[in-house]
Amino acid sequence: MKRNLDTVRKLLVLIEAQPAGQPLTTFSGSFKNTPIEVVEHLELMINAGLIEGEAQTDAEAEGGGIFVISKLTWVGHDFLNAARSDNVWNATKRRIGKAGSWTFGLVLEVLKEEAKRHLG
Repeated sequence: MKRNLDTVRKLLVLIEAQPAGQPLTTFSGSFKNTPIEVVEHLELMINAGLIEGEAQTDAEAEGGGIFVISKLTWVGHDFLNAARSDNVWNATKRRIGKAGSWTFGLVLEVLKEEAKRHLG
């Protein structure tokens, strides 16, 4: 599975929208990924320090696996705040697309640069 930045952004929005103290245990909405790929993205996001919780893929489980996501981390909030604007997000994707490959650190740096640029 390849990481999909749009999936990461969409999941962060869903997690942020959860009421405080109410973990995310199911997801709704349209994803270009299969349910198991979405759960794999949650695992990656936990490992990257974007979110707190647990996720485990299971090809036989309904929904692609089991997960309990409690909240965004400080880094997750920073990433989402920088990526919230569609203009900033699309400019970031264009810039990193030119590189051909990317790391999370690079994406976060470019997001911050684009956010500053759009501030004026």
